[in-house]
Amino acid sequence: MRVLLINSPVSRTSSHARLSPPLGLAYLAGEARRAGHEVELLDLNLSGYNPARVRLALNRFRPEVVGLSTYTETYMGALVVARQVKQWDASTVVVMGGVHPSILPRETAAEPDVDVVVVGEGERTLVELLGAVRAAGSLAGIRGVVWKDADGAIVANDPRPLLAPDEVGLPARDLLALEFYENAFNVLTARGGCPYRCPFCSASHVWSARHRPRPPKSVVDEIDMMMRDFGARHLFFVDDIFTLRRNWVGELLAEMEQLGSAVSWGCSTRVDCVDEELLCSMASHGCTGIQFGVESGAQEVLDSMKGIDKQSALDAVRWSLGAGISTTCSFMVPFPQDTEATLRETFAFMEQLKDLGAEILMSYTTPYPGTALYDDADELGIKILARDWGEYDAKHLIIETAELPAEVIDRIVAEEVARLGMSRSA
Repeated sequence: MRVLLINSPVSRTSSHARLSPPLGLAYLAGEARRAGHEVELLDLNLSGYNPARVRLALNRFRPEVVGLSTYTETYMGALVVARQVKQWDASTVVVMGGVHPSILPRETAAEPDVDVVVVGEGERTLVELLGAVRAAGSLAGIRGVVWKDADGAIVANDPRPLLAPDEVGLPARDLLALEFYENAFNVLTARGGCPYRCPFCSASHVWSARHRPRPPKSVVDEIDMMMRDFGARHLFFVDDIFTLRRNWVGELLAEMEQLGSAVSWGCSTRVDCVDEELLCSMASHGCTGIQFGVESGAQEVLDSMKGIDKQSALDAVRWSLGAGISTTCSFMVPFPQDTEATLRETFAFMEQLKDLGAEILMSYTTPYPGTALYDDADELGIKILARDWGEYDAKHLIIETAELPAEVIDRIVAEEVARLGMSRSA
């Protein structure tokens, strides 16, 4: 079958879309292709929505199935593309997956231009789904899908068991225009991931908290292939918490010794999941950049939202910078417990870390579906100001808190950003 996989467009284009290619779609493409299907991949998040470009792809490739990957910010764009596909040929099967549909599968499946929703990890599910579509068979036995039956009723099949970390082959990077991305070579070292269940994050809701790391040798074999076939010289490990399993990181670094100094890399992690010895070892094995999610500079907020302490953040930043690793700390404002005093304290802590040598990124706290901030907004005193999903971009303020109306938050942020010479996350 001919399968067109599309990364859905944001409503407001920004440089953020150029950071990394859609690795999840590349994994899906690889599995579909190994199952004998013809696959193309289109990243509309990178280019923005252009109906002429979509029409050209449809007319040229003539897909029988179109798969749309979307998260909350791009969901409205995904619906626009789905509508265009159905207007082009109503018999084309439109499948939607990704974070937002996985959290709200029935609502997504109820959309008139969506036929099937893939929930959670989609590689095996998509292959089975394509087989059923090719055979004009029933979807009733396919685990991990929500779909419409012949009468238009929404049917939710049983969930799919979690994939083993070595159950899926390599992503089809050759289908990506890698030259357009800042971090062209991203690598996923584990399935699932985060056991911390922070109230502002939906990761554990979507992918489960069970961390399933890949064998270190398979990761290094993939890196070696990327260097050989694509000329990779720098890569980024896209795991939420790369150093979650310290012993596993040590095994990976030992495997990476065979690569020598031919490749450098970066990662993200928590400040309480590193120590000085580990960071020095990472630096000696090619780590040149690290990002820590600090989130707040007020300890009472950190206690309720993140479960870390400020001293751990200071230590982690000093250790990483001391090891020669370029260090970024990300923050979010506001949190439900914030007052004007705690917001000022957060910016003061940003300044402290900035003075140590860290780069500071700030985004706006966003109550994504699947998070406690969304599910328990009333209980937490949060008023959601967004009018549609396209505003859930973390780039502008969409909440008020019990203590802070929007105009006060905007004023404080503007004052502090100007004082520190910072810019908000783009």
